[in-house]
Amino acid sequence: MQDISDKGGKQFVIHAATLFRCLGLATLIVGIITAAIDVSFCGFAPIYWFLIAIFCFIVVACTEVALLRLDTKKEK
Repeated sequence: MQDISDKGGKQFVIHAATLFRCLGLATLIVGIITAAIDVSFCGFAPIYWFLIAIFCFIVVACTEVALLRLDTKKEK
């Protein structure tokens, strides 16, 4: 298994977290809009858009915790 504590791996993880933040925000906005006008977009009801947004934000939170853990491990 590759160690992600090097510069390139850490930058990749940070970019992936940024991607998930943007994806979560976009799906949250789509969920709010579809709930407000009471329609289904791409066959998904508004609740599914909210669930996708929650999943994306959970991935971001786990990524942040993992990065903090790697930094504290490195300092010891």
